Amino acid sequence: MKKIFFVIFLFSCTVFAAEHIAKVEPFEIYSIKSAVSGKVVKSLIDLEGKSVKNKEIIKIDSYIDEKTLIDLQNKLKNLEDILKIEKESLKNLKKLNEIKKDNYNRIKNLKTKSKFEKDLKLSDYLNTYNLYLSQKEKIKNLQIQIDDIKLNIEKTKDILDKKSIKIDGYIYKIYVKRGDFVNFGSPLVDVADISKAKVVIYLDKDEMKNIENKKIYINGKKTDLKFYKLFKISDPIHISAYRAEILLNRPKLFSKLIKVEIK
Repeated sequence: MKKIFFVIFLFSCTVFAAEHIAKVEPFEIYSIKSAVSGKVVKSLIDLEGKSVKNKEIIKIDSYIDEKTLIDLQNKLKNLEDILKIEKESLKNLKKLNEIKKDNYNRIKNLKTKSKFEKDLKLSDYLNTYNLYLSQKEKIKNLQIQIDDIKLNIEKTKDILDKKSIKIDGYIYKIYVKRGDFVNFGSPLVDVADISKAKVVIYLDKDEMKNIENKKIYINGKKTDLKFYKLFKISDPIHISAYRAEILLNRPKLFSKLIKVEIK
């Protein structure tokens, strides 16, 4: 009788060990931290616990950056207008240079022309050629200035983007309020992906045996679910256990507890 009781007890312990109570969590919760420093001028804390679609939730003061962007864009337009004029001038100088060169080439070998006349034509041609080279250099410097301004425009736009925190998802928690000052790396908001759910369980080495052929049971019901992630290296916190993640359809309510069995 004692032997039978002992066998039943062992069997019960084995079944219990294969049961896992797990919390249904959002698929992912990620934190957004500030990539800039500045004063918070907008924080829609009332939207905590709600889903939004590409909505600006937090804004960091960007007055100077907006003014800088307008100034840079105006400078860019002016320089590009100047560049067009300078390029047209370069075309004219090129034509003039060709004319001066032809004039010199026509007389340089003529015996009827004095050395003074030939030197005068050569000097005229070389002066025009130097003007042409100078104009090319001027255009290159203009292009460098334009490229620098374009880069600064992109940098300013990047700063403006980083100061406007737009969220597409479920707002789990907002850490700042209007009037706060944030530094680089300050936490701003946690966002949850609730398009689906996941549960995390930790399997022992016996459950890991032949795991590919085992079925997942949820609250006692057999399912066709597969492991989303299955780690073959033991967990650093749950020593001698192996982390496993299962994806579920989006529930009406998260954080409820379910029973998971692997057999």
